[in-house]
Amino acid sequence: MIKHFFWTLLLFGCHSTADTDSRVKMSSLSDTASTFTTEEKGEKFKKAVKRFDNHQPFEIISLTSSLNKRTTDTATSKCSRWTLTKSDIENIIKNSEPIDGTTWDLSFLVLACTKSVTVVQNEQQFCLEINAASFFSVKYGDTTVIFGDYKKSDRKYFIEASNDK
Repeated sequence: MIKHFFWTLLLFGCHSTADTDSRVKMSSLSDTASTFTTEEKGEKFKKAVKRFDNHQPFEIISLTSSLNKRTTDTATSKCSRWTLTKSDIENIIKNSEPIDGTTWDLSFLVLACTKSVTVVQNEQQFCLEINAASFFSVKYGDTTVIFGDYKKSDRKYFIEASNDK
């Protein structure tokens, strides 16, 4: 129930400052490296923003520990013991797969422990938030994509593993 509320807030809480006549088109839902194109009223150009592709090269430029305040998990003492190296984070990112909201809701807990990671890919910066419950989200503009890590060898990186696979 709380996850549904969080997911709803996440989806509806994000907003764009673009003109109300702007239109967003997505070139491919199945391609994690698809392109969003924004057409602005009165202008002849298109601005393309690439989506993060965890199977393409990327560079981690910053890493900080944080607490997710949008969860009912109040046991934050475990967070100080949850550490990840850059190599661990690279493995998590590379081994994860995009998941939809229903899969995220049914298969993953949402813990208070998170790592905020900034990566650069193809000269574009992305903000990732890795949750100690074996998933991470990538935000760009008003879009968030969630990736789940189901790999058994990666369970050592998390406090909780997913419920599937």
